[in-house]
Amino acid sequence: MKKIAAIIFFTATSGALAVFPQSTTVNFAANRSGMFVPTQDGYLPDRNITGIGLNRPENITFGNNDILYIADTGNRRIVLFDVNSGNIVREIRYEGFGAPRGIFVTPDDMLYVADSIAGAVFIFNPNDEIIKTISAPRSIAFGDTPFAPVRIGVDPRGSMYIIGEGVYNGIIHLSGEGEFLGFFASNETALTFIQFLQNIFFTERQKQGLLDRLPLTFSNVFADPRGIVYSVSMGRDIARTGEAIKKYDMAGRNMLKTTTTMSLTDITVDRYGNIFTTSTEGWIQVNAADGEEIFFFGAGHLSSEDIAGWFTNLISIAVSSHGHIWTLDGTKAFLQSYTPTEYTQSIYRAQQLFNEGHYIEAGIEWNNVLRFNQMSVLAHNGLGKSWLYQEEYEKARHEFIVAGNREFYSQAFWETRNMWLLNNMSFILTAFIVLFTGLFIVKNVDKKQIIKTGIKNSRNAVMNAQYIGNILFAFSVARRPLDSYYYLKRKEKGSVRGAAVNFLLFFAAYMIFQTSKGFIVQFAEIEDMDFGVIIGGFLGLYLLFIICNYLVTSINDGEGGFFDIFKLVSYAMFPLSVTLLAVTVISHVLTENEVFLLVFMLIGGFAWSGILLWLGLQEVHNYSFTNTFKSLIFTALFMLIALVVLFNMAILFSQFAQFIESFVREAYANITGMY
Repeated sequence: MKKIAAIIFFTATSGALAVFPQSTTVNFAANRSGMFVPTQDGYLPDRNITGIGLNRPENITFGNNDILYIADTGNRRIVLFDVNSGNIVREIRYEGFGAPRGIFVTPDDMLYVADSIAGAVFIFNPNDEIIKTISAPRSIAFGDTPFAPVRIGVDPRGSMYIIGEGVYNGIIHLSGEGEFLGFFASNETALTFIQFLQNIFFTERQKQGLLDRLPLTFSNVFADPRGIVYSVSMGRDIARTGEAIKKYDMAGRNMLKTTTTMSLTDITVDRYGNIFTTSTEGWIQVNAADGEEIFFFGAGHLSSEDIAGWFTNLISIAVSSHGHIWTLDGTKAFLQSYTPTEYTQSIYRAQQLFNEGHYIEAGIEWNNVLRFNQMSVLAHNGLGKSWLYQEEYEKARHEFIVAGNREFYSQAFWETRNMWLLNNMSFILTAFIVLFTGLFIVKNVDKKQIIKTGIKNSRNAVMNAQYIGNILFAFSVARRPLDSYYYLKRKEKGSVRGAAVNFLLFFAAYMIFQTSKGFIVQFAEIEDMDFGVIIGGFLGLYLLFIICNYLVTSINDGEGGFFDIFKLVSYAMFPLSVTLLAVTVISHVLTENEVFLLVFMLIGGFAWSGILLWLGLQEVHNYSFTNTFKSLIFTALFMLIALVVLFNMAILFSQFAQFIESFVREAYANITGMY
């Protein structure tokens, strides 16, 4: 969704590109909040090749010496184009070609051509001689699956990974001899919420009447020189799955965690492992080898205008040995190249240095990237990883905070915490020994319990003080709710002032929880918070519950008054107040793997306060279990109705205010003679 927002932003401003055609691309990268924002140019449009007679081309890939192979589908040929000289080297024509749509070139210049019309894969040697034709497998496991290859990737062992037209079982995996090895990987079917409910409640007969639910369509496959297989998918359900890009292990499991929501058409990988993809919307996306998004760029929309960097149908991509990107427009049949900027080259150098284990040099290069973009999340992440591998954990933590990277921050914090514990373990043990020794001495010396009695009397004196006792009555409610609510109802203990103090404590705990948690669990920045909504929502819901419950119980013979409900609710929230404060404090000393402890604490706090609230309503209103349940249901309904009414009133008031403002402006303009 965040990437979609960036695309909408650029689409809204794309009119400026029509006025200033030299600005043909825009570059987006993620900020620390995960939102995509415009950044420095990563690549700039360079050469535009139009005069080589292509007709509905579909695929491009590089061979040795920067020879670009082009699947010229409409002309039923393969074109070899030298990007350095700008000339066609030669072309491959074969009488068996029906529609050569997908191509792959191995490091030894063996050419594989996927032809959907011929229903075969053709293999050519470096001399352009056909050496093998792979037709539909005759394996029983392959069955009657259609064999119409449209894209192909080949690993160093000669195994072929084929995307077949109309095949939803997955990527077809063949051996070098054409033997069917199975479906290498498949996309899961992305169900809508309605379809999910249908699976639960429909009978088998009803399910048979539903339309077929097909998985996402693979659009391309690529195998790098190390034998790692990649794929991209396209379709309207991409936004729900977020798995448009996949990088597979030997078992066919996806190793990447990406948030890509674009429908992708092609994929390639450069010598550093960076992943380049193209989308149906005309974007070119660059991801690091681990899936981290570097940036995406392009014109932002499809266009029939002849402007460098704009496409009518961006269908394929390849990267030369010099790091230049070459793309193919399938409809207008032209090639467009892009050159990396100094900013991009610096990023790639830093990545290469880090992958080679030169962490100090990589850190220097990441600082160089920050010269171009001081808030580059990618650079701060890279710098943090460099510090992490140099065991400079405090510096690494700082960089990961700037980058918003909680996963690696947790790793750095784990090491920092371990070092602190090791350095202070002697002091911690000494403190425990002193504490337990003191308790032991007091227990054995104070046999007449003089000290214990003094402490108990002091506590009772504090509790018996009227105002303090009413505030601390919350402890009694938490421990002995039935007895405490009985005394509260008879007005023997507790008070409106004491309840008000506990309400303020709950409000303070809520605000501290919202704004001051540890970095790992504090996802919203303080400067991004709308305190009007946070405070107004808290106070509004709190008072709305009390008012609605009072109205409901008044109708249904409840014995509690308005202030009785206020007191019981405020006292009942005490365990939750303590829990929110405890979670806020503890969140600063836990790692990501330990966050589940906070979840259990919150569940416990909500459950404790919820039980106290239930028992309080039952005791104060003198209700049975059933009547209490009914009162809460009707209270929730009244609250919902009240919120809808208030929302509509706010809209009407806003429109009325706009009408009055317009009326006054019009009257003022007429009086002053502005018209």
